[in-house]
Amino acid sequence: MKKIQQYTKLTKNPKENLKKTNTKLKLKLKNKVNRNYHTFLIITFAATYILQLGIYTIAGPLSYTSPLWGVALSASMFLPAIVAIFCMAYFKSHALTTETKIIFTFFLVYVVLFLFESFFPPIIGSIMDKPLLSGIVGVLGILTLIVLNLKKKWRNGLKLSKLYFGKNIKYYIFLPLIFSAILILTPILYYISGLGSPATEFNLYMFFNTWIPSLILFFFILWPSYFGEEYGWRFYLQDRLFPLLGGYKGVLMLGIIWGLWHSVLIVLGHNYPGYPILGNVLMILYCIVLGTIFSYAVLKTGSIWIAVILHLINNKTAPVATSFIANSDNLILGSVIGIAILAVFVLVLLKSRVWKMINLAVNEK
Repeated sequence: MKKIQQYTKLTKNPKENLKKTNTKLKLKLKNKVNRNYHTFLIITFAATYILQLGIYTIAGPLSYTSPLWGVALSASMFLPAIVAIFCMAYFKSHALTTETKIIFTFFLVYVVLFLFESFFPPIIGSIMDKPLLSGIVGVLGILTLIVLNLKKKWRNGLKLSKLYFGKNIKYYIFLPLIFSAILILTPILYYISGLGSPATEFNLYMFFNTWIPSLILFFFILWPSYFGEEYGWRFYLQDRLFPLLGGYKGVLMLGIIWGLWHSVLIVLGHNYPGYPILGNVLMILYCIVLGTIFSYAVLKTGSIWIAVILHLINNKTAPVATSFIANSDNLILGSVIGIAILAVFVLVLLKSRVWKMINLAVNEK
């Protein structure tokens, strides 16, 4: 009799029962997503902070000539992707296909070799001050990635993990071009306005003659360094934050988290030496602006590789520009101007429908 009454309750209002079932499923999915990104954040932040503070305790103040600090800075860039891979395995992600595991293997082998060769003498020599053997692994990894993107079946195996080259390939051309133009025009503005001067001489020919070949070479031999950050932030965390918070709130929160992740290094004198508090504020603002550009690129292409390329351009433009265009004489003023110029570009990108589509999907839930 009780079973009949229970069945009657379930079938009395099938629409209501279906609604309750859907609500329970959505709540279960939300809890799973929360566990995913909480685990990722706790491990990533704990590992990064422990590593950096540990090296500070052993090796003393931050020094770019110290082998230990060199290893720590490189390892820090690798950590977000390493933790993301661990979480994907631990939570049994469907994105862990055979093709994805192949790319992850190249990345992890590179990490071990690069860190070893950064502390000890390179096994088979160096190329442009970078260990050659790990560079060869990097080149083989990129060539393998290209091959896996040629066949539809293999390409589909990389799709869920965002390791395929994606859609809207035109964004691989015009986004890096616009981003590069902004990064180059900013030091030119410093030079013209008298706010900065070059370390050697103002020479645009030498700038481009050095900058373009270095970008091509470093993409092939150093891609894991930029993949390390981007795969953690722009794939793993972004794919879990955006469905919960929406596009606008999600990209803001992602930028803040990314900025805070740098906080220990900033306090120790990285990027903004002598400005532990103001430096952190500027780093968070910069990460919000920069992260919005990177997130937009990933959303439009569905691929993490566009963010890897943009991150490479960001990190490798300033050193060459410092030599042959200009570096701001005032660190804080130069940073504020650079952030403001990039922010104008970000305001344009924020008008895109891609953010509104995410917000719409969240509201429909």
